[in-house]
Amino acid sequence: MKAHHLLQSVLLLGTLLFAHACTPTASFLAAPTSTPRAIFTPTPLLPTTMPTATSTPMPTPTSTATPIPTPDVTVAQNIARAGMAAIQARADDASLLCLRYEDTDADGAPEWVALFHQKTDPPRLSAFVLDADAVYPLEPAFPKAGTPDVGLGQYATCEIQVRDVNADGRPEIAIFGHADKNKTLLHLYVWEDDTYRRLGFFSGDAGVRFMDSDGDLEEEIWEGYREQGAPDLVWYVIHTWEEHTYGWTSDRWGWYFLDRPHPYPTHKPEYAVIAFYLALNDRDLPGAYNLLLPQNERTYETWAHGFATTVRVSVGSVHIIPGTETENGARVAAMVTSWDNEGGAIVGRLWNTEWRVSRTPAGWRLVNATVEMLEEWKATYWP
Repeated sequence: MKAHHLLQSVLLLGTLLFAHACTPTASFLAAPTSTPRAIFTPTPLLPTTMPTATSTPMPTPTSTATPIPTPDVTVAQNIARAGMAAIQARADDASLLCLRYEDTDADGAPEWVALFHQKTDPPRLSAFVLDADAVYPLEPAFPKAGTPDVGLGQYATCEIQVRDVNADGRPEIAIFGHADKNKTLLHLYVWEDDTYRRLGFFSGDAGVRFMDSDGDLEEEIWEGYREQGAPDLVWYVIHTWEEHTYGWTSDRWGWYFLDRPHPYPTHKPEYAVIAFYLALNDRDLPGAYNLLLPQNERTYETWAHGFATTVRVSVGSVHIIPGTETENGARVAAMVTSWDNEGGAIVGRLWNTEWRVSRTPAGWRLVNATVEMLEEWKATYWP
């Protein structure tokens, strides 16, 4: 019986050793031989499908409204009463027109801006800034020789703006006024060197306004003057901020009245050129086409197709070239700015243009032109 069990053990051990020699997986059993044998463990193959890493989603923050403190009405009333009392004490017999309580010197605290109407001869507007106990008069520009001194304006109007007008990082105080002969006045001030410096004075009988006309996010100041020879036309002088002051940089023509259709003035050579570009800007292409001679060279449809992408046209510096005007002809120079929508981008171009114009029984007409592109740019912002 013992021999039988011994035989089974030997057969089992032999079977295991034979299986070990045939399998690729190494076993922890040593081979029964006196000569040592190296046993290698093969690298297991990578699974054909790698497990996909799953990232734990970040929790979404819940927006919580910032609590807004309830304003103290009593504090506001006390500030208003104190400011009114201090201002009235300095107003003498002038009539207070309006007050602004804003930060005018960029120190983080508001000041009082007061505008008064003085019943002098002629009447005049005056203004000052009250900062705690300090009073800063806003001095008007000196009147031109032969014109009455109306200060900031002649009539009792309240038009004050406190904001960064020229994008220099400082708030400006802009005060508009009005005087006889339909004149509009603008005085502009800024806090500088412990006082309010007057940045500029502007006036015009066709209005004064702020406008960003070139899409650079900096507003220019436009002075408007009505054209005496063509009352429907306005000549705008454009002032641009340059570092520390405003300077006259360009001019532009426009309409005085907004109603349409406009009567196109053509009784002078330069008026015909101005009317042509104003018609283009109004998208009155038939009106502009009727100002051209001869019209039989190109059909209206062919000519109008050239303005398919045009969104705005302006004209300035219009003048007759000296020595070219005769009874029936002249050459007129102009600076033309065009804006076109090209693939979704607004592209501006400045053109030096020279037109040959001819007199007809219906008025002056444009015959042909030579053009030279001086500048091209993309508008950062389209106003």
